[in-house]
Amino acid sequence: MKYKVLLGVSFGVALTSSVVAHVPASWAWQQVPKLASLQISGIDGTLWQGQAAQVRWQGKNLGRVQWDMRVLPLLMGSVKLDVRFGQGSDMGLTGRGVVGYRSAGPFAENLLVSVPATEMMQFAPSGVPVTVAGNLELTLRDYQFAAPYCETLEGTLAWSGAEVSSPLGGLNPGPVIADLSCDNGKVLADMKQDSPQVMSQWNVSLAQGNNYALAGWFKPGAEFPPQLGQQLKWLGSPDPKGQYRITYSGRF
Repeated sequence: MKYKVLLGVSFGVALTSSVVAHVPASWAWQQVPKLASLQISGIDGTLWQGQAAQVRWQGKNLGRVQWDMRVLPLLMGSVKLDVRFGQGSDMGLTGRGVVGYRSAGPFAENLLVSVPATEMMQFAPSGVPVTVAGNLELTLRDYQFAAPYCETLEGTLAWSGAEVSSPLGGLNPGPVIADLSCDNGKVLADMKQDSPQVMSQWNVSLAQGNNYALAGWFKPGAEFPPQLGQQLKWLGSPDPKGQYRITYSGRF
């Protein structure tokens, strides 16, 4: 009897896997409810292994996406895909890693995403007269979605090749690294950097409704640009450690 049950289960798994392996990805996409902000074109291959020539999100071209579905997670009721994306992206976006969906919702593992820092300037307050250079590199070692943003978040956000330019001078902050975590659905970032020009440490939170708060300090170094140094008087006096403390909040 046990042998017959095992044989039946094995046959069912093999049949299900075979069906999934041969379902055209283009047909599956036609069955999914569409989002107005998401457009996918040039779909080729199967659910098991395939690609989309172009993915657009809110009008932005994210480039090509390739995926390979893993077998074992399907047996445990979840979908797990090895993905690569970004080729041909207008934003210079690139990424690779594992994404998927389980009963708790979307998740990611060992996901690496890189994008030019200039792309993030669109989120800066309007009228800020600065330009930036370098790449933002996001690493999500373990992420599980829950409203509003996360249930689990373990990762880092690094700004490599960081440079900031303004009419009053430029800054080279050196490597900027933020440790990412989650607290009751909020995204938290503990960020620090250190260079001959400036030293700083910041705490940033992103809460429901895209509300953010920033608190921290910076301390000019021996090579801090003189023209920028002349503007520090507008911030008041530093504390006994020579640190200028700043708090700011707003909404994206």
